[in-house]
Amino acid sequence: MKLEIRASAGRPEDSIAIRVVVAVAVTIAIGAVVAQPDAVPAPVAVASLLLAPLGYWFSYRRRHASNLLLKVALSVALLAALGQFLGDVRSVTSVDQARIPLASLFLWVQVLHAFDVPRRRDLAFSMVSSLILIAEAGSLSLTTSFALFLLPWAGFAGAWLSLSAKPRADQVAAPVAIRRVAPDRRSPRTAPIRPAAATAGLALLATSLVFVSMPRLPGSFVRTPPFSLAGNPSAVSGFDGTVSNPGLPAEAGDGVVDFSSGGYPGFSDVVDLQARGRLSDDLAFRVRAQQAALWRAQVFDRFDGALWTVTHDETTSLTPDGDGLSVVVPSDIALGNGALGGGSSRVVQTFYIEVPQPNVLFAAASARQVFFPSAGLRVDAAGSIRSPILLDRGLVYSVVSEVPATPAPLLRLARAQVPRGLTPYLQLPDDLPSRVGDLAAEITRGRAAWYDRVIAVQRWLRANTRYDLGVPRDPEGVDAVDHFLFETRRGYCEQIASSMAVMLRTLGIPTRLVTGYGPGQRNPLTGYFEVKQSDAHAWVEVFYPGIGWVPYDPTFGVPEAAPSAAGRFMAGPVFAAIGRFMRDVVPAPLKAAAGEAGRVVGATGALALRTWPVVMLVLMVAGVALTLARRSRRRSHADPIAPGEAAFLALVDALGPTGHVRAPQSTPSEFLDELAGDAGLDADVVEAADLVVRTFERERFAPVKPSEGEIDRARDASGRVRHLVGRR
Repeated sequence: MKLEIRASAGRPEDSIAIRVVVAVAVTIAIGAVVAQPDAVPAPVAVASLLLAPLGYWFSYRRRHASNLLLKVALSVALLAALGQFLGDVRSVTSVDQARIPLASLFLWVQVLHAFDVPRRRDLAFSMVSSLILIAEAGSLSLTTSFALFLLPWAGFAGAWLSLSAKPRADQVAAPVAIRRVAPDRRSPRTAPIRPAAATAGLALLATSLVFVSMPRLPGSFVRTPPFSLAGNPSAVSGFDGTVSNPGLPAEAGDGVVDFSSGGYPGFSDVVDLQARGRLSDDLAFRVRAQQAALWRAQVFDRFDGALWTVTHDETTSLTPDGDGLSVVVPSDIALGNGALGGGSSRVVQTFYIEVPQPNVLFAAASARQVFFPSAGLRVDAAGSIRSPILLDRGLVYSVVSEVPATPAPLLRLARAQVPRGLTPYLQLPDDLPSRVGDLAAEITRGRAAWYDRVIAVQRWLRANTRYDLGVPRDPEGVDAVDHFLFETRRGYCEQIASSMAVMLRTLGIPTRLVTGYGPGQRNPLTGYFEVKQSDAHAWVEVFYPGIGWVPYDPTFGVPEAAPSAAGRFMAGPVFAAIGRFMRDVVPAPLKAAAGEAGRVVGATGALALRTWPVVMLVLMVAGVALTLARRSRRRSHADPIAPGEAAFLALVDALGPTGHVRAPQSTPSEFLDELAGDAGLDADVVEAADLVVRTFERERFAPVKPSEGEIDRARDASGRVRHLVGRR
């Protein structure tokens, strides 16, 4: 037996120009990744920058060889790189952190592939891989210096597209003759460069549009404290640690501060459960962080049946850190508002303010270190950080938090004993109806552990209440929690969270109300969490003895009171984003016209949803009618049958019952020969058939067509055949 090794299909690429363009583009992409701080280890960076160009030179020299041993060696090296990646990725705690070992893996794949690129399609794979490297570098970059790599790479990518579009020399036939003509002065000698320049320009334009659409920070932000990009900050007059929220409207006649579209009343010295309103969907801020979190702002501990307030509102100044760039939260406050026993995860968050916010810093629990563009930050006993300036549009700040991990088995072991000093978190309104406590006892009957009781109350709220921003204001004099639990069971996050906090307090479990923002939606292109004004939120923190404060969000999982059909599909968010874009950039007359069209479409859609069976029936009938109309139109537009052909088809149809069925591949003359060879047919039949066939052939193929008289005789002959055959 003879073992034969054959080279893979495809002629090796001999073009030095294509190979140089690809090698340079790949090297630029590698440089883009290596240039990002702490993206890859130094040995990997140096090796990739040196080995990739060497690999392309080596593969050019060995492009006609089989390279079997080289392929085996490269496969082993690739498996080793994959093993290293799997080992490194085990220690990461988020998708963001996985980008670091992934960058090293991408570099090794690119470098190893460079040593075996004999054909043009292999070079194309290199270019696609370099695009992945550029995207990886963009996701790691926080500086505009990324453009120094992006723009030249795009230029070489355009050159590669132009060169690879040309056929190889072996695919171009040798000319038989050459005719020389005078050069066209309208076509300069630079004409061959135009396609490459146009392609490179389009690539530059596309990549530039993607780049400028991503939020970026100057590189100095990474090593120096963030600062306001909006110019002079808005100072809080007479700041003493209190909360200032200019977005709140003036008080109404009954003293209740309702929602405005851009001001959440939960960021103040009181949370009023009588307040009503809707916040806008404008972007409040972006967050760059390893993981999603509830962006905590304020904590309230005292409830009087309608209002949440703070019992002790004293604040403490934050002290500078040893690096001189940040301030730290006092250890007693940080530890007192965290959770112990289950470990924690260090989360670095950077906030980019898009809409003016109050002077409360948002952060994941539990904040330990703050980088802020102003001195004078203060913190209260619950870990709420206040600033002497408002969070204006363009302001950037960073917070380092130790987010606690509190697994259920650990919480279930917490002893049911309230430590001294936590009695304010058990306070209840003096006139709280007893049925609130009775309901809590009924829900948690048979459960001894605090954790099991907390989960039971949370599950009951999710199963038995509905989220409804349109709920009317409570009657005067009623307890808001009692009215929610026993009368409406419809409300918003403040009412749902308050009900959980109050019911747990009736069971002797310390709780408090927290306001802030929900996690928002993560933008898959930029990696930033985009938090809207309407993401302003309230939730509950529960104290576990020996562990600390643990957050619960009872509103999460509560269904909407009357969800629309559009809310079940992606079309709603898409159309909402289009609407926001139109509102910001489209002139007023066009916005009015678009709004009117939208109302018409919305009304039509609502009517269709109410009468969907009728709509489905109408659509089915319309579809059937359209199908029939199209078939009829096709028949009416079909080519008419010539008279000679009609006579021939009638002849074939007449002779079918006699056993002379014309085969599809049989020509008219062959069909006539078949008839002539049948001794059982009358001579008159064969003679008439001969007349029909010859007339049809002349009509179809002869330059001189048969006259009308000859056509009439052929038609009569076809009819005579039908008559003669029918007499048999």
